[in-house]
Amino acid sequence: MRYQQLSNCCSFTERKVLVQTRRTPESIQKDVERLCSVKTAEQTEKKSGASSAAPQLAVPDGKKTTSHAGRTMDISTTRALESMQEEVERILRRTMDISTTRALESMREEVERILSEKPAQLQSQLEVAQHATPPLEELTNTQTSLQAISEKVQSLMTSLQNAEASRKQDLEILRADIVGQITKELEAAMRSLTNESLWEMYSKLAVDVTLDADTAHPRLQVSEDGKSVTDTGATRRVPVKEERFDCQAFVLAKEAYASGRLYWEVDVGKRRNWILGVAQETVTRKGKVVLSPQNGFWAIALADGQEYGVHMDPWTHLTVSGRPQNVGIFLDISAKNLSFYNVQQKKALYTLTFDSDHSQEVKLFPFFSTCSTAIKADTEPLQIA
Repeated sequence: MRYQQLSNCCSFTERKVLVQTRRTPESIQKDVERLCSVKTAEQTEKKSGASSAAPQLAVPDGKKTTSHAGRTMDISTTRALESMQEEVERILRRTMDISTTRALESMREEVERILSEKPAQLQSQLEVAQHATPPLEELTNTQTSLQAISEKVQSLMTSLQNAEASRKQDLEILRADIVGQITKELEAAMRSLTNESLWEMYSKLAVDVTLDADTAHPRLQVSEDGKSVTDTGATRRVPVKEERFDCQAFVLAKEAYASGRLYWEVDVGKRRNWILGVAQETVTRKGKVVLSPQNGFWAIALADGQEYGVHMDPWTHLTVSGRPQNVGIFLDISAKNLSFYNVQQKKALYTLTFDSDHSQEVKLFPFFSTCSTAIKADTEPLQIA
């Protein structure tokens, strides 16, 4: 019966070990050793129980029988344990063999799967690479095309850069032309505005000039209103006056100015000779005199219908555009300037400057002349506008 129990225990152990074939050998060995220890302890306890129960069953004549029975149980127990140990070792070996075999089969299957899958994958990748990689000739053609495209792009970039440079140059030239034209127009407009402003100012500064017949040379005849003078070509009988010019065909205005800004105009018409300007109150009136600032005369002239000039020492030629028929005269005593204008063109002819030693206490008279008495008289009058 005990042997049957041990056999049942071994069968149970075998089944338990077989169930755990997927576990590791180290884990199975530990469980078997733990089970053997438990069963050995149970057998020891049963042996101790049998030893203590033997005296109650024995009879005086049965001492040998009891002792024999104990030895027999020890031997049986020992054999049963040895048999169980052998069976366990056999089971362990078989379990390990089964586990090893299954592991090897699993490894073989995995290797076969890898060997079957990897070539297919490699073949697929190779096919993709072959399809993706163009032939050498196609690569050469593609490279040639790319090089041609690159050259065209470079040529286009160069053309664009040249066009941009040319465009910038054209824009600079155009800008310079436009700026020059605008500048000229602005300057003309400014001159026009300035002239308009000047003429408006001059019109406000205009003074009423009247000729003084008592200063006129005997050949000169002053109108009754004192607004014109004519060269008669003959010496007339006139009263002797200290203020009269007796050698040259000069005449002064009645009005004298020591300060301020004044403007008047003279109509010279088509005369071939005339002299216009201002003269100091202190100029020499008897005898022949040279017209110059040093002698107290500031004047411009037309001689023989051809030459314009400034009465300075020496005579200074003056370039005039056109032939003025009306001459405007602006006297700015405080600025010490005397300016002459072509009224029709509204252009300046010339500006004279008084010497720094000119005293403002000395009065200035508007001055007129029909030119030298040695030439043929021009009977067209000079008129104050």
